[in-house]
This record gives sequence, C-alpha cells and structure tokens, in this order.
Amino acid sequence: MHKDASEWRCVVTVRVTTLKGFDAGSYYVEQLPNYYLDSGEPRGVWLGAAATELGLAGEIDDAAFLAVMAGVDPCRPDRDLGRHYDEKSVRGFDVTASAPKSVSVLWALGEMSVRRGVVDAHDTAVHELARWIEDHAHTRYRIGGEVAVVDAEGIVAAAFRQHTSRALDPQLHTHLVIANRVKSPDGRWLALDARLIKRDQQTLSAVYHASLRAELTRRLGVRWKEPEHGIAEMADVPEPLLIEFSTRTAAVARRIEEKLDRFVETMDREPTSRERWQLEREAAKDSRPAKAHGIDAESLHVQWAEQTRALGLDPIGVVTHATGKVVGRVGIDRSTVPSMVDQAIANISEKQSSWRPSEILRELAAVVSTDVAVPAAQLVPWLNKVTEIVVANYCIDVSKPIEADAMLRKDGRPITESVIDRALTTQAIL
Repeated sequence: MHKDASEWRCVVTVRVTTLKGFDAGSYYVEQLPNYYLDSGEPRGVWLGAAATELGLAGEIDDAAFLAVMAGVDPCRPDRDLGRHYDEKSVRGFDVTASAPKSVSVLWALGEMSVRRGVVDAHDTAVHELARWIEDHAHTRYRIGGEVAVVDAEGIVAAAFRQHTSRALDPQLHTHLVIANRVKSPDGRWLALDARLIKRDQQTLSAVYHASLRAELTRRLGVRWKEPEHGIAEMADVPEPLLIEFSTRTAAVARRIEEKLDRFVETMDREPTSRERWQLEREAAKDSRPAKAHGIDAESLHVQWAEQTRALGLDPIGVVTHATGKVVGRVGIDRSTVPSMVDQAIANISEKQSSWRPSEILRELAAVVSTDVAVPAAQLVPWLNKVTEIVVANYCIDVSKPIEADAMLRKDGRPITESVIDRALTTQAIL
C-alpha cells in the first residue's frame, strides 16, 4: 500500500476518554497486549497521593485496580468509596499520552540502552502530566446549599504503558487511567470534577510534550523540528520512516476523509468543530483492527529493522544520526521569560479574546525552546510559576469579583467559582 506524508501527519496529542459501565476497568487488565511482560517491563504502575492513601503503590495488582474502578476500597471489599456505582456511572477517565512517531521509531530501532532512555523519558513525562492533573484536581459538594468547587486531596491513577499501535507499528503511549474518586477535604471520597481535564486536553498535551522533549534532549541529545501546536518530531529521523511506521494513522485519516465527504454530501455544509471531532472519534473506532496477542517483543524489533533496511536505511545508522546532536545543556532562567511571555500572549490572543490560567500554561509550554535539557520535574513547576507571573502582571482579570468573606481554594479563587469560569484578557483586547 502506498503511503504519503499527508496520510500520517496528524496532531498527536493527549486525549481524554470517559470510562463508564461495569466493565470499565477490565480492558486494562485483560485485553492490553502483554508480550512485553517477558522483558521485565511493568504492565502498569500506581500514581497519585490518593492511591498511596489506599495502600496502592508500585506495580498494579489486577484485583486492586478492578476494585478501585468499581468504586470499592481495594483493602476492604465491603466498603464503597463514596456513592455506590450503577451501570451508568462514570468510573474514570483514560488520559492517553502518545509520543511523536519519531520518538517511537528511535525506540524501535535502538539498542537496549537507547530504548531504556526513550522509555524513561516518556514515563517521566507521563508522571509529570499526572502530577499536574493532581495539583489541579477538584471535587464538588454542597456547602450551605450552594455547590462548592474545592481542592481534591490527591488522585488514584494507574499508568499502563504500551509500545505498538494496533497495526503493530512502533507507537509508544501510555493509558493514564484516573479513577473517578478523589479524597475531599472533609475526608469523604467523591467524584472528580473532570471539567478541567476534559476542557484542557491541549494543555495536558503541551505539558507532556514539553516534558518529553526536555527529557530526551537531556538523556540522548536529540534535536527537534519547530513545534506545531506544541508538538514536534525529532529533526534527524528520516521522513520515510515516519510514513512507513504510520499504518494505523493512515487508515484513520482515510476513514475521516470518507466520513467528512459523506457528511458534506448529506448535510450540504461543512461540519462544525464539534461535529468534526465526533466524526474523527468515530473514524478511529471504525478503522480499529483487533489487537494482536502473544507476539514476541524482540521479533517485532527485528521486523522493524528489516522494514528500515527495505527503505535503504541502516537501523543503527538512523539511531546514531539522531542522537548525540545536542552537546551543551541549555537550562531555564529569568532571561528567557520575557520573550516566552510575549510569544505566548501573542499566540493566545490570535485564537481567543479571553482565557484561563491553564490555557496560558498551554501556550508557554508550546514555546519552550526545543534545546532546553532539564529534568521535567524542574521544567513543569517553572512553567507553573511563569504562568502565575503572566496572570499577575500581564493580564486583566474579567472574572466575577471575589467577595470579601469568600472561602478560597489554593489557586486563590472562591469555591463558588467553577475552574472553567475564570476569565483573563489583556488591555489591548479590551
């Protein structure tokens, strides 16, 4: 089958899927490919302060995971974590973080040390993504008859790393499954207020990709192309390889085009952004092949190397050419803030007339220099602080005023305000 660049080049991002039903957790422990277990990599690990609260740490136990997804205390099966679930209840949210194709190709063709470096960089970026979500997690309950949005005291998350697409192309990605139960300040287990993560999928994507780039530049000295929408491919991985190993993406792209053509023919108009998003989700589901099971990991690496040679490329040469390019280690400091802020504000002002702090963070993460090589655990807190600087010094707050006696969250906003109702702008826009 002929593939061209237009077929595979789509925005790889972090996507959030709502999980419902009694079997919401079974897919992750029963159907995910398990052939990498033989090489010693964990199938899944626990993340989040609330997981620790429940005695959950390290590698995931299937029974404990299923209990949490059922809303039950894994240590006390007779105890519900909050309200009992029914068949329509939301059990959790799958935040899927996918690496750019060039990163997956580097992992697929590299020797063990390179594979480990890529996987560790990806895992670290996912962990920082989970930490950001936890730091911004909220729940809701009534205080004095009024709905209050309050800080949650941690999340329960399970990270399941996978290594291929359904078409068995190299595709490093992680399903970060967040249970729909968080600890509230009054000690109860309540539902996660998921409006922020569902509304801010682009912010989640920006945090993950900025973290991944910094980690890979630091660990393996790779270079990057100019980011688009905060996402970048590595600069020194040949384009034919990206196309060759994008079978799944090409199939989805073709199905999207078919659906868009049918929509225009039937409705006599172009779809709205919401309708297009729905068509894209349907296309991904319609074109999804069955997952392969029982495939040996090393056999896949051999197969990928053979595909590379068939293109006239040497697998070892590809890896050698892509790594060790960045010698000096660029850090982050105050001198970089003004230019980043100017660019971030200019970019966001072109898209919208008002915004929330998390959307500013999205734009800041997108303009972090691609040669920055610091630990993600340092980069993300730094981005949070720069976001606070932008909010305080560069924006005008047009949100509803805070009453003098209002109870406040840790973000300084009243508990009566939804986390998606904050509104900031600039004097120029006003």
